[in-house]
Amino acid sequence: MATLSAAEPRFEPAGPRPTSIRLRLLGLAALSIAVTLTVAGLSFGYIFEDHIERLIEQELEVRWRELAGAVALGDDQKPFLTHDLTDPRYQLPASGAYWRIAEGDTVWMRSRSLWDQDLEPEATVHLSPTGQAIERRGPNDSTVYMMEREVRFEGDGAPRAFRLAVGLNMAPIGALRRSFVTDVAIALGLIGLVLFAGAWLQSSVGLSPLRRLRDELARVNRGAKPRLAGRFPSEVAPLASDLNRLLDRQEQLVHKARDRASDLAHGFKTPLTILQGEARRLEAAGSFESAALVKQQVEMMRRHVDRELARARTIGATAAAGTLTDARRSVQRLIDLVGRMPHGDAIVWSNRVDAMLRPRMDSDDFGEVMGNLLDNARKWAKSQVQILSEWRGGVAQFIVDDDGPGAPEAVRAAAPRRGEPTSGDDDESTGLGLAIVTDVLAQYGSTLTIEASPLGGCRVRFAAPT
Repeated sequence: MATLSAAEPRFEPAGPRPTSIRLRLLGLAALSIAVTLTVAGLSFGYIFEDHIERLIEQELEVRWRELAGAVALGDDQKPFLTHDLTDPRYQLPASGAYWRIAEGDTVWMRSRSLWDQDLEPEATVHLSPTGQAIERRGPNDSTVYMMEREVRFEGDGAPRAFRLAVGLNMAPIGALRRSFVTDVAIALGLIGLVLFAGAWLQSSVGLSPLRRLRDELARVNRGAKPRLAGRFPSEVAPLASDLNRLLDRQEQLVHKARDRASDLAHGFKTPLTILQGEARRLEAAGSFESAALVKQQVEMMRRHVDRELARARTIGATAAAGTLTDARRSVQRLIDLVGRMPHGDAIVWSNRVDAMLRPRMDSDDFGEVMGNLLDNARKWAKSQVQILSEWRGGVAQFIVDDDGPGAPEAVRAAAPRRGEPTSGDDDESTGLGLAIVTDVLAQYGSTLTIEASPLGGCRVRFAAPT
């Protein structure tokens, strides 16, 4: 089996995979939500700490005033309590509520809850804006919030200064703080989920015009619509208008190229006809060698012109986006034309192309390819030519089978050297026809493959975008 190209054509978008705008928006939204909620959580924690410290200071202030109101100086010049304090925890060892009365280094009285221990100093941490509540180490290595102030008593002698201190264990406050942090974290987490859902909804609604634009482009690409239609937001409408203008401009350029190709063909027709007449005059005058040389060069010029004109007429995949061709009907029309050519009426033509197949090719380009292949099959087939379609790897394949001499002869005719004439008119025109087919298919990212046919002759196959 011989092939012009061993590679199977693949119709895939070129370039790296694009980045999703929605993922970018959602990523930025998630980042901003996380930062905002983190700042909010830290702020709530700070505010909570500030309020707790103020409450502790107020509570200690009330307790200190109660203690100060109950202290009196006896006849023996020793301090005593005129009545019991209201908090029963003062009577329970290590209960978390404490008081103490000291003078200098002497501790005159302490609550039963301190038992034989004391409120020992450690690194001072002020808990309130006034700085009156500080941390101390209490019974069982607990941390205690303490407020201590001096009270003076006037007696018979010199004034006496006593330091009255009240304290509260911070363990319940720590548990309250942890509970608050947990509740705030849960609440902020739920708020974050709601905000992220809102961001997802916002991105979906906000990007919906781009999805509609993509759907419209897909319809144009499939050939369902010639241009983009519908109303778009002001941010997207200019893009849609520019795309429509680009499609209009592309269509105009294609038509201009075809018109110029037609003008060029007419422009070359008269000079080539004159040169052929001169060759006949040279031959009639007996200058056979010069006549043969002129004929050879004229035919070479004609072949080059025909090939370049075919290239100029080719639209290609980019310009043909959105154009669909009825393959079966085009093949039948070409069979009717080729069947009227020499030897065409002696061949049984079989059109087995899928009636639902619509390749995304310009109808003239498809006709250029299939017409040259059918003309080549007409020249080499003995009595039978089949045209069929099949799917291979998700790509539509078109096949032309004949019962001619086979692939080796077809390959030799398909690849004549540039600028060299082949052995006969049929060989020469066949080589030009297959060269034109190769050029047209290259515009669609496809290649021509030649192999042995089940009919005993040559099988020519090519893929077409769908």
